[in-house]
Amino acid sequence: MDFKCRLKQLRDEHQLTQSELGKILNISKQSISSYENGGSFPPPDMLGRLIDYFGVTSDYILGRTDIRNPESLTLDEELQQLLNDPDTLVAFKDFKNLSDSDKQEIINFIKFKKQQNN
Repeated sequence: MDFKCRLKQLRDEHQLTQSELGKILNISKQSISSYENGGSFPPPDMLGRLIDYFGVTSDYILGRTDIRNPESLTLDEELQQLLNDPDTLVAFKDFKNLSDSDKQEIINFIKFKKQQNN
């Protein structure tokens, strides 16, 4: 989902018209409409205000992730996100290229957690 769709989704979830959101942000309805139809993109300060108002991350509003706010994730959600992250998979597939100290740290942590659960 891209920025224009994400903005409309957030506005709809908050049951706001374009005019109402414009008033909240002190910009015109036309500006909101232009953001939502892809005619323009908000300047950095306005993007920041949108992020703050909706309580989401920049990655979420830009459509780079479906996680609105990583701090609100449960442990299961956070673990699942980490396991689904391609960078995490690359790190483990490329285990042989880690430093010896990083390898040992990972091994020690896994052993520690296994002992804790026994």
